[in-house]
Amino acid sequence: MSTSHSLEDLQRYHDEAIKFFGSQLMLLKEAIPKIIDDRIAKSAVLLISSGQTGAALLQLANQADTFTKESVMLARAFMETITNFCYVSICDEKEYRRFILHPVYKHYHKVGLPKIEDDLDFIAENATARKDKQKKLKQIPIVQEALAMFSETKNNMNWTKKTLNERIGAIEKWGKLLDVFFTINKNQYYSDASETLHGSLYGCTYYTGSFDPDFNRTKEKELDKKLYKDSTCILLHLGMLIHESLTLISYSNDIKKIWEYSYTNRAQALSLLFLVLEKKGDHLGKAKKK
Repeated sequence: MSTSHSLEDLQRYHDEAIKFFGSQLMLLKEAIPKIIDDRIAKSAVLLISSGQTGAALLQLANQADTFTKESVMLARAFMETITNFCYVSICDEKEYRRFILHPVYKHYHKVGLPKIEDDLDFIAENATARKDKQKKLKQIPIVQEALAMFSETKNNMNWTKKTLNERIGAIEKWGKLLDVFFTINKNQYYSDASETLHGSLYGCTYYTGSFDPDFNRTKEKELDKKLYKDSTCILLHLGMLIHESLTLISYSNDIKKIWEYSYTNRAQALSLLFLVLEKKGDHLGKAKKK
């Protein structure tokens, strides 16, 4: 859909969104070392990974007219990782144990797979060596537990059987976060990123608005305006997810000043988002907080 904003205004809004997202990433980085809750601390490796994905997103955002598809792919990775962090921080013990043991299960099966550097003249010997490594691993109790929980024969099982919608539903049921942001990000980027990752015609062209009858891509500067608008929304949406992760952390860890700074950031970002989308209202501006 077309926008009434000028290209110059959208570029200015985009600069503000870059600053917001960068600030949120810095707040996240500051919060992680302050986590003392054991479960959240172990899950925080997902936040560290999100920070790295976010840094990559910032680099792509500096060329918003070139890397829209790639940004959406990273947006999906970012939103799902943040969602997983929040989910494993509040899920039941069995599900949390699956999260912890899944890497053990994956490593066991990876050890048994052929490698590109294997010497083709010793195929049988290499296979025997891999089996021997797996046998040694199976003597370790935690490996036995992981294989019992997942599979000794299937090597591609996911860490959870819950769909992304079900994970978001669990966060909603927990009732202490603005779960609407998880749903918005999922609806906005998850499917489009999948199409892009899998190289479909839709995935490779959707950012151009080619199949949107309400978008006039032949109009001067219209495509550039769309690209800057889309990139701005990605950064604002994902930065708001960071705030939700900080809210979750704040319930059991002392990050009050960091949370308050993020809360102010989020309020300003919401106002900018409504401006960019040319909508009125701030009904999402109040976070649920203890």
